Amino acid sequence: MRMTRYWRRALLATAAACALPGSAGAQSAPADTEGYGDEIVVTARKREESLQDVPISVQAFGSAALERAGIKDFSEIAYRVPGLKLSAERAVDTELFIRGIGSDIQGAGADGAVGIFLDGAYLSRGTGSLLDLYDLERVEVLKGPQALRFGKSVVGGLINYVTKKPGDEFEGRFEATYGNYNKLDVAASVRGPVSDTLGLGLTVSSRKHDGYATNTRGGDEEDQNVQSVRGQLRWQPDATLDINLSADYTRHRDGARWVDIIVPGNSNEVTYLGFYAPPIDGLPGFVLPDRNAPFRSAERRRGAHNFTGYQNSDMYGLSGSIDWQATDALSITAQTAWRDSSLAAREDGSGMFFDFAIDPATNTPVITPAMLAGIDTYLASVPDSYFDSGKAEDVRQFSQELRLRWDDGGPLRVEGGVYYLREKIRRAEDVNFLFPDYQAIEEFAFAMAFGGTPATPFPGSNHTVTTSKNDNIGVFGELSYSLTDRLTVEAGLRYAYDRKIYSNNRSGVSFEGAPVNFTVGETRSWDAWLPSATLRFEPSDDATLYVRYAKGYKPGGWTGEDANTPAEALVSFEPETADSFEAGAKLAFANRRIFLNAAAYYTTYDNLQTNQFLSPGPGLPPDNFVFNAANGTRAYGLELDMQARITDTFSISGNYAYSRCNFTGELIIDDDGTDLDGNTCRRTPKHAFGISANLDQPISDNLVLVAGSDFQYTGANFFDNPNTPILKFDSEILLNARIGVRDADDKWELTAWAKNLTNELNYTSKLELFGTIYGTYIPPRTYGVTARFRF
Repeated sequence: MRMTRYWRRALLATAAACALPGSAGAQSAPADTEGYGDEIVVTARKREESLQDVPISVQAFGSAALERAGIKDFSEIAYRVPGLKLSAERAVDTELFIRGIGSDIQGAGADGAVGIFLDGAYLSRGTGSLLDLYDLERVEVLKGPQALRFGKSVVGGLINYVTKKPGDEFEGRFEATYGNYNKLDVAASVRGPVSDTLGLGLTVSSRKHDGYATNTRGGDEEDQNVQSVRGQLRWQPDATLDINLSADYTRHRDGARWVDIIVPGNSNEVTYLGFYAPPIDGLPGFVLPDRNAPFRSAERRRGAHNFTGYQNSDMYGLSGSIDWQATDALSITAQTAWRDSSLAAREDGSGMFFDFAIDPATNTPVITPAMLAGIDTYLASVPDSYFDSGKAEDVRQFSQELRLRWDDGGPLRVEGGVYYLREKIRRAEDVNFLFPDYQAIEEFAFAMAFGGTPATPFPGSNHTVTTSKNDNIGVFGELSYSLTDRLTVEAGLRYAYDRKIYSNNRSGVSFEGAPVNFTVGETRSWDAWLPSATLRFEPSDDATLYVRYAKGYKPGGWTGEDANTPAEALVSFEPETADSFEAGAKLAFANRRIFLNAAAYYTTYDNLQTNQFLSPGPGLPPDNFVFNAANGTRAYGLELDMQARITDTFSISGNYAYSRCNFTGELIIDDDGTDLDGNTCRRTPKHAFGISANLDQPISDNLVLVAGSDFQYTGANFFDNPNTPILKFDSEILLNARIGVRDADDKWELTAWAKNLTNELNYTSKLELFGTIYGTYIPPRTYGVTARFRF
């Protein structure tokens, strides 16, 4: 019945003449912008090629698609790519998954499985998820291991932001948006030549809105305040030399994500019966039913929290590239990039209000009055967890790449290069916590059995700083040979070397209640040989068939943020490797008015680095641990992408992903013998699809009606690898729509739009603690009006 409702909404969205193309090529636009039938150019292999010719599974969003859909940040890209999941919306804990493979970035010594790049330069950690996407040339999503050309090898896939470069003609844009939640966005860009050889470009933007959630004790949560600026200089002294310099800065002063209680839950973690017998009248037994029910907010996005959190960041970047056509056959490219990022976040992780005074010495609530009033008052007024979590990261990185390509027009082509990346990462975590039940129930038992006054449970706080200085070196080469005009074979090899100098400084009180105070460090290195091979066959100008093999690699590292001993802090995990096989077809029909791309893949992983959110002991909060799935993991699936121009004014698009990922051998993750063998990898929906349509209909000599919508469906999936039923995400939908008018010359446009039109309460994360289920949500329904001007 529910699926029938989804399909009805999907068909309604299509029939309404929707606006957002679902992927590359799905971009109906005025005559001077890309549309169906145009060749979409991508740089998926570090050189410009038609999307239909690239033997890799790529999904791309062009400039017109990004603009018309109002896509300004990465989360909206993630919603629209089947098989791509964004699980956390904090840059200090970004979780990206492609084809079921991903990882948290916890601790300075860990790497992500999915990388984000800006004009081909790697963006360290989660900083790429915070960049503003206004006025980009396109966004490319490459699926599967990408080790050969993209410098820092990534094992799951990558996202590449491509900026617009100054061209031969002057162009300018201005855009303003006003919407609910007092949304106010203003952005502008100009670029063009200042001489026959020199061009300049400048893009600025500001985006603000009030909080999607309200802390009734004062302050918004999930509000936004971000500004960004990007400048570019392009010098082309002659036809053989192209030099580009760019600088960017992005500033966020945003509210923290809203943590809500989904299910109060029955707590069976901490009761006195584990220590005393027979039972004592008046004390609960092994289960505290609906333990946190008194503290659950009546509204999902409104309630009392202990404080109002924040997410702040400042990100700077400089980059330069030189493209030199040294001879008719030899081209040389050099790219240098430097980035400096500072990110900080604080949130009320329990989502429950403690109506008690805060002790300034410990920054935790003083619950002594409830302890003195008795157990009934205690259970009615004291939640079972207080978690004041603060995290900060400072990241500096420098990268240098040199690539050479030889192509004299004959059957043989040769490409090679070298790459160096230096990262300096400092990550700090400060936690003030109180988990009172474990001590309080015991104190009440003592008092009732032996008399006296129950003591107040003691709070705790700890401070952890992990640092990592990382060096990554890569050398690669590839041979490409055309056996015939239609058949090409390519073979490549990359050598990757990683060295990390890691340290962990931890002080305070552990979650177990024991004092911790240590500083430890370790240096390790890893390397790998990463072959790749592709066979591409073009039976006609409208068809490309390919088979591809690629080996992926992610270095080892450490987590250790919540270690109790120096030995625990130095527990490391080994590198992860992948062997990926892919077969695909890229087809054009009806005089290139219809495009159909398909890719099937099968990937096996060795030592997959799996993040588990587990409790280290009874009555203790869960935390992230990394395990190597040494006995194997496999991922396989099918991806389809279709775009069609039905008429000159109406076009539709759709994409679909069938994804499976599971552990294929014994993987014991705790002392209880929990085995993940056969489990589904987390954040892997079996089915996901999107459909959209776009209407661009003239209604007079001077006016054009623009209208449309896009609909996404994501199947059920688990938030954790143990496949805990209560942490399962049900299937979800998302519907967006717009309608507006523009002038026939596309000099201005006025559009009314709505996102999450049906106001779905979809989750971005789930967590179980002492039986209570917590969650965070995607943005609610938003709507507004956008005016655009071009000159």
